Amino acid sequence: MRSLIALDSHDFATVVCPWCGRGAPRSSFGFKVLRDDEVVGLLACSASDELGGFYPQSSVVITQLWVSPEHVGELVGSQLVQKVAAVVAPERVRYLVSGGTHGVPDCRHLPAGFLDAVGFVESVPGAQWRLDLWRTTWVARAARQVMGWVERLWPGRRPAPAGRSIHDPSE
Repeated sequence: MRSLIALDSHDFATVVCPWCGRGAPRSSFGFKVLRDDEVVGLLACSASDELGGFYPQSSVVITQLWVSPEHVGELVGSQLVQKVAAVVAPERVRYLVSGGTHGVPDCRHLPAGFLDAVGFVESVPGAQWRLDLWRTTWVARAARQVMGWVERLWPGRRPAPAGRSIHDPSE
């Protein structure tokens, strides 16, 4: 069974990418996926203003993302991106930004196909992708609001609890 937990300062110093051997020293937070007490995936991030460089305001930058070779294809990377997006969206962060490439990827330049699959849009051709968290959360919030209106206009009957029947006063 896998568990997804927050990185601590010890992880930044000791956990390295199994593909290239690099750590994530420029990172301030992130998450790791454990299976049987072994790290099988890691996503490290920093606020854009901590890194400098050409990043959009109010953004969080993925500084490293990797999944161990034997766990590729198990949606570990997608799960890590979803977790970070869920954590930073309430903090009024606008974008989740990542380095990417159409060529040979590494833990700091993720594959363009993966980034596209998890909702990122190429913002600097061949170099930088971003996920607009305000647009993503706006759509979910609007959908919930519409469903609330529909339920108020056409209240449906709830299903009967197991082994019981619901008394209908109109009968």
